[in-house]
Amino acid sequence: MKQINILKKKFAGCIGLLLIGLMTACEQEFYKDEQYRKEIYIVSGDDNIFGQEFTFGEETTGYLSIYAGGATSVEHDVEVELAKNVAFLQEYNQRVKGEDYNNYAIELATDRYVIDDMTVTLKPDVETPYSLCPIRVNIEGLYPDETYFIPLKIASVSDYMISEERRNVLFQIFMKNDYATTKTDTYYTMSGTSKKVGEERATPVNATKLVVPISRYAIRILPASTQTTDKLQLRKQGIVVVVNPDETVDVPVLDDEGMETGQYLKMQKVTLKPWIDSQESVEVQDVTDKSSYYDSEKKEYTLFYRYKLYGSNDWFEMKEVMRPLNSGM
Repeated sequence: MKQINILKKKFAGCIGLLLIGLMTACEQEFYKDEQYRKEIYIVSGDDNIFGQEFTFGEETTGYLSIYAGGATSVEHDVEVELAKNVAFLQEYNQRVKGEDYNNYAIELATDRYVIDDMTVTLKPDVETPYSLCPIRVNIEGLYPDETYFIPLKIASVSDYMISEERRNVLFQIFMKNDYATTKTDTYYTMSGTSKKVGEERATPVNATKLVVPISRYAIRILPASTQTTDKLQLRKQGIVVVVNPDETVDVPVLDDEGMETGQYLKMQKVTLKPWIDSQESVEVQDVTDKSSYYDSEKKEYTLFYRYKLYGSNDWFEMKEVMRPLNSGM
């Protein structure tokens, strides 16, 4: 009887080893298939977002990358058909923003961009296993505080599989000029003085100002050390600062004691105005005999202006010197 039990145990052990061997072989075959299996997808990051900067005043083209995953290239031409997918943007807003409706991302209007061909061809025997889909975008007049997406998806492929995780993309539109970008927060350090009109004494003021691009030569700031992220307040209090590269002002050169030397430097003229033309917007005036200007070598603004907020009777006279905190600007 003991011998029979021993034989049974040995037999069971052999069967176990055989099953393990078969499972290992199956796993190896599975991973081999996975390695060589082709999946077509759109390159993107978190939440299937892929963004690109577009420059004011330039014809900038952005690109989506359509990729063929796997260890080897495609064996023949593969046609990848793209299509809009507004439902994916709606799902993103509901999942990420919830009931914060004021901050929902916006679908970029179709008259704002051009995709010449919604079909992309993946080619065999090339060094790069992807093809590019060019997208031309017109950013003039877009609001810098909004998030703009072009929602797209892979609708079909002529061969292989579509990646379910990466078949959709939210192509994000970032705006930039020589002074600021919306891709990252652009900050300027500001030092200067503030004086209530009608009073003699000016008060020193220092702040770090968030700056956004508005057009090729314009940025938006808030007056003095005002800080807000509320979109309505930004539209009421925003001031547009415009560099006029073809107009110059003569800026006196000062000696070490702050006295004028009789020499002058030519700087680019700067003008200021309310961002939004509304009765509730901030009022902005020039300061008599003081011109605002931009030093293109130092990338430094020197601003002289008066402002009055909506609902207030008080005017303030400002001098602000703004320097970029971001080394890239």
